[in-house]
Amino acid sequence: MKFILFAIFILTQNAFAQFTNESEYALVYVGGNSEVQTQNAKTTNSYTWNLNQLKFGGHYTYGETGNGVSVRNWDINAKYGRDLSEKISFIFGEIIEGNRFTGINARYNSDIGATYYYMKSDLKKFFSELTYRYSIEDRYDPIENTYDHKARLYNEYFDKFSKTVTYKVWLEYIPNFTDGKDYLVNGEVSLTAILNSVFSLKVAYLGLYDNQPAIEGIKNYDFLSSTSLVAKF
Repeated sequence: MKFILFAIFILTQNAFAQFTNESEYALVYVGGNSEVQTQNAKTTNSYTWNLNQLKFGGHYTYGETGNGVSVRNWDINAKYGRDLSEKISFIFGEIIEGNRFTGINARYNSDIGATYYYMKSDLKKFFSELTYRYSIEDRYDPIENTYDHKARLYNEYFDKFSKTVTYKVWLEYIPNFTDGKDYLVNGEVSLTAILNSVFSLKVAYLGLYDNQPAIEGIKNYDFLSSTSLVAKF
């Protein structure tokens, strides 16, 4: 709550700062002999002033079959960064996420660390983030919460092939110092084709690996393959 109030204060004190929004939505519906409906919505907002940057957003994925709800996961996130030099930034972030079908009612993540830029331009961007993470996990079963000390190593590469086509890949590794077997590896590859000054078409593949799921017996690996319409302002 304090971080949200801080973000609102910063926004009201910097009316002339640069604000950008990127939102995407994908809907898949299959009818007839089998009925499946899946929706995926995501938004990313960035607010930049002087040497500071505030990013916030989230996503919601929901799916139904004839037997009921089959997919439901979400996240809300916010991250503050301040440039210390051309290549290094200090970062602090909060992420709240949940996934009904992996047994996570809500996971609260607090990150503090730094970003290092290997290259940074409008055409190409490559950077790494290294943070300490404190994580509180509210599980459906067992009822008891878990409290873990973790780290997060995140790498992202962005390349603008031409005026209309961009490519991005990111990969993160999250080790757990409290329970060494409970680590995460996540990554995404995406290709975006710009249709006009506002809309783009994005094709992406997201993979999520949990070495020790919250519910015993469920699969370690989840993935989402999507084609989305993206609006950017």
